[in-house]
Amino acid sequence: MDNAENGRAGDPMLEKLLGSRKYQDVCPDTIRRVWADCRARYKKPRDAERAARTALHGITGAFLTPEEAARCRRAMARWAADRGDADLEAMLACHASTRERLPLSHTDALFGELFSRAGAPATVLDLACGLNPIYLAARGVRAVGLDISGQAVGIVNGFAETAGVPASARCADLLCAGAIPEERFDAALLLKVLPLLERQRAGSAMAVMVRVSARALVVSFPTRTLGGRDVGMARHYSEWMAVHVPENRAIAFRLEAENELFYVLEERRA
Repeated sequence: MDNAENGRAGDPMLEKLLGSRKYQDVCPDTIRRVWADCRARYKKPRDAERAARTALHGITGAFLTPEEAARCRRAMARWAADRGDADLEAMLACHASTRERLPLSHTDALFGELFSRAGAPATVLDLACGLNPIYLAARGVRAVGLDISGQAVGIVNGFAETAGVPASARCADLLCAGAIPEERFDAALLLKVLPLLERQRAGSAMAVMVRVSARALVVSFPTRTLGGRDVGMARHYSEWMAVHVPENRAIAFRLEAENELFYVLEERRA
């Protein structure tokens, strides 16, 4: 996953995209990668720019709205004062990826089951984390998050500072070199991110799983469409996972929840 092609210094259009207020919360490496991909695909600069802006618009469309971010920060301030589960749930409800695992009792039961199989982790690397490090840190786990949303990264780091909990996050694009830290973790989470990576670059899902240094990987896949339809996604991703387990890992556990299929991948013993 070489990012040498991720835009050249001095490229006027790249600088324009990097300096745009519309994309100020997008990881700079993501902007460079998107522009490089579009520039290589289209002969006309105007067509490349249009395609890049369309792609970036799609990315920012998944970010929190200003209202959601403000609501999350208000709940954060309340939680820092009283550590109440109602405020923790209010924070998690502000982002689609954590909202779908609510209520909080369901989130606790889900991660309790997964971590009982993966081994109770003291440290977790959360890739494409959204606001999930908030949940992990609130439950006493040291969480390091990576995300292309500078907004989510800022909220996670603000939570850690405000509440004094063991969480941190940084902007990183998993399709770019150097995104994944060298640090060893007890567990790494790749929740619903592998299909997104694979659609953008064939082979990238496996490359990320191989690159992560963790005792256990917890990966998940969606089992229903955004509209809630069952179109055979669980079977499709089960078949995909069966032939995409890294050579140094084995499937230790499989769990099909309401809208999500989970796997725990453990390291093979030498």
